[in-house]
Amino acid sequence: MDPIIMVIMERRKQAGLSQEKVAKLAGMSTKTYQRIERGESDLKLSQYRSILRTLGMTHLDVAMDELSVRKVESDDLMSAVRLLDKESKLLLIRFILQVSKGRN
Repeated sequence: MDPIIMVIMERRKQAGLSQEKVAKLAGMSTKTYQRIERGESDLKLSQYRSILRTLGMTHLDVAMDELSVRKVESDDLMSAVRLLDKESKLLLIRFILQVSKGRN
């Protein structure tokens, strides 16, 4: 199953919302929403945005939650590091070196 769908399903359940309620609030039929959750229908960008609004989520929420349902790849780390300023990058490198020394 697609990790984004897994995140959406988990957040829906945490919010105590039924598929029917999310579908109605997101402006789609219950059948369409159920097909999306089952992976039988691709999620359109407009549907994705409506579902996120309904669940009170942001794209960043989805990205962060997705890391808990799939393996973190080196590309994920590189994307996060690109957000840091030069000093923070150096601190991160020092931290990684310290952690690796502690493992040996």
